[in-house]
Amino acid sequence: MTDHDSRAPTGDPRNPVPTGHPRDPGGRGPTIPPMPGSAPMPASTPMPTPTPAPASSPVPASAPAPSSRRSAAGARSGDGRARTVIVVGAAGGVGTTTLAALVADAVGFRLGVVVQASDHSTGDLAARLPRLEPATSRVGVHDAGAHARAVGPLATPPENAVVLVASATTSGVLDAASALTALAGSADVDLLARTVIVLVDRGRRPAAVDTGPLRAFGLLGIVSLPRDGALVVPGPIVVGHCMPTTTSAVTSVVSLLGW
Repeated sequence: MTDHDSRAPTGDPRNPVPTGHPRDPGGRGPTIPPMPGSAPMPASTPMPTPTPAPASSPVPASAPAPSSRRSAAGARSGDGRARTVIVVGAAGGVGTTTLAALVADAVGFRLGVVVQASDHSTGDLAARLPRLEPATSRVGVHDAGAHARAVGPLATPPENAVVLVASATTSGVLDAASALTALAGSADVDLLARTVIVLVDRGRRPAAVDTGPLRAFGLLGIVSLPRDGALVVPGPIVVGHCMPTTTSAVTSVVSLLGW
């Protein structure tokens, strides 16, 4: 909003108020010469110059509107810059592609766009996406499969992030720790601070897993994805059939990523 000058005018431009006369430095205004045979007229009383009204206080700029689905990207990529989330598995068969499809759908829903979904050479991400539509944004989700060592160069731009998927078991935590060690060896020293771990629990009861060894890496966060029968069905994921625990877990991942 542009401030405007709201000061009151100092006079009518069609009839300016005299403030003096070149031949009358006293500022009393011009005098009228006396008519012949009459008493001289007294000098006119000086007309005071109006005092300008004080300028009004500038109107404060309006506060930024709260973020919405289409503007929530302002946290990290609302200015139109490209941003990619790399979803990678600590091992094969842990649900990397399923989670990549869920994240792509959730980010698109949150931002009100269709994200760019990409896959590794032998992946089948397209078969799991809830919807297949042309991308309408520069935000991308890349399914890297179980290739943690190749993630470093892809995630080097500081606006990019990593989601590491592992099974919610003791061996899964060890696999995740090994993958994190590989990420720590990349040229990007801040990559681990932009990494979220998702532990996929396929047991009928929640698994009690010690995540202490993972927290020592200084991660962005750790999220648990409980068992959900809707995610076992092959083909495109029907988001409406997913359990609330799945929706909550994916929402947590998206929020940790800054959306």
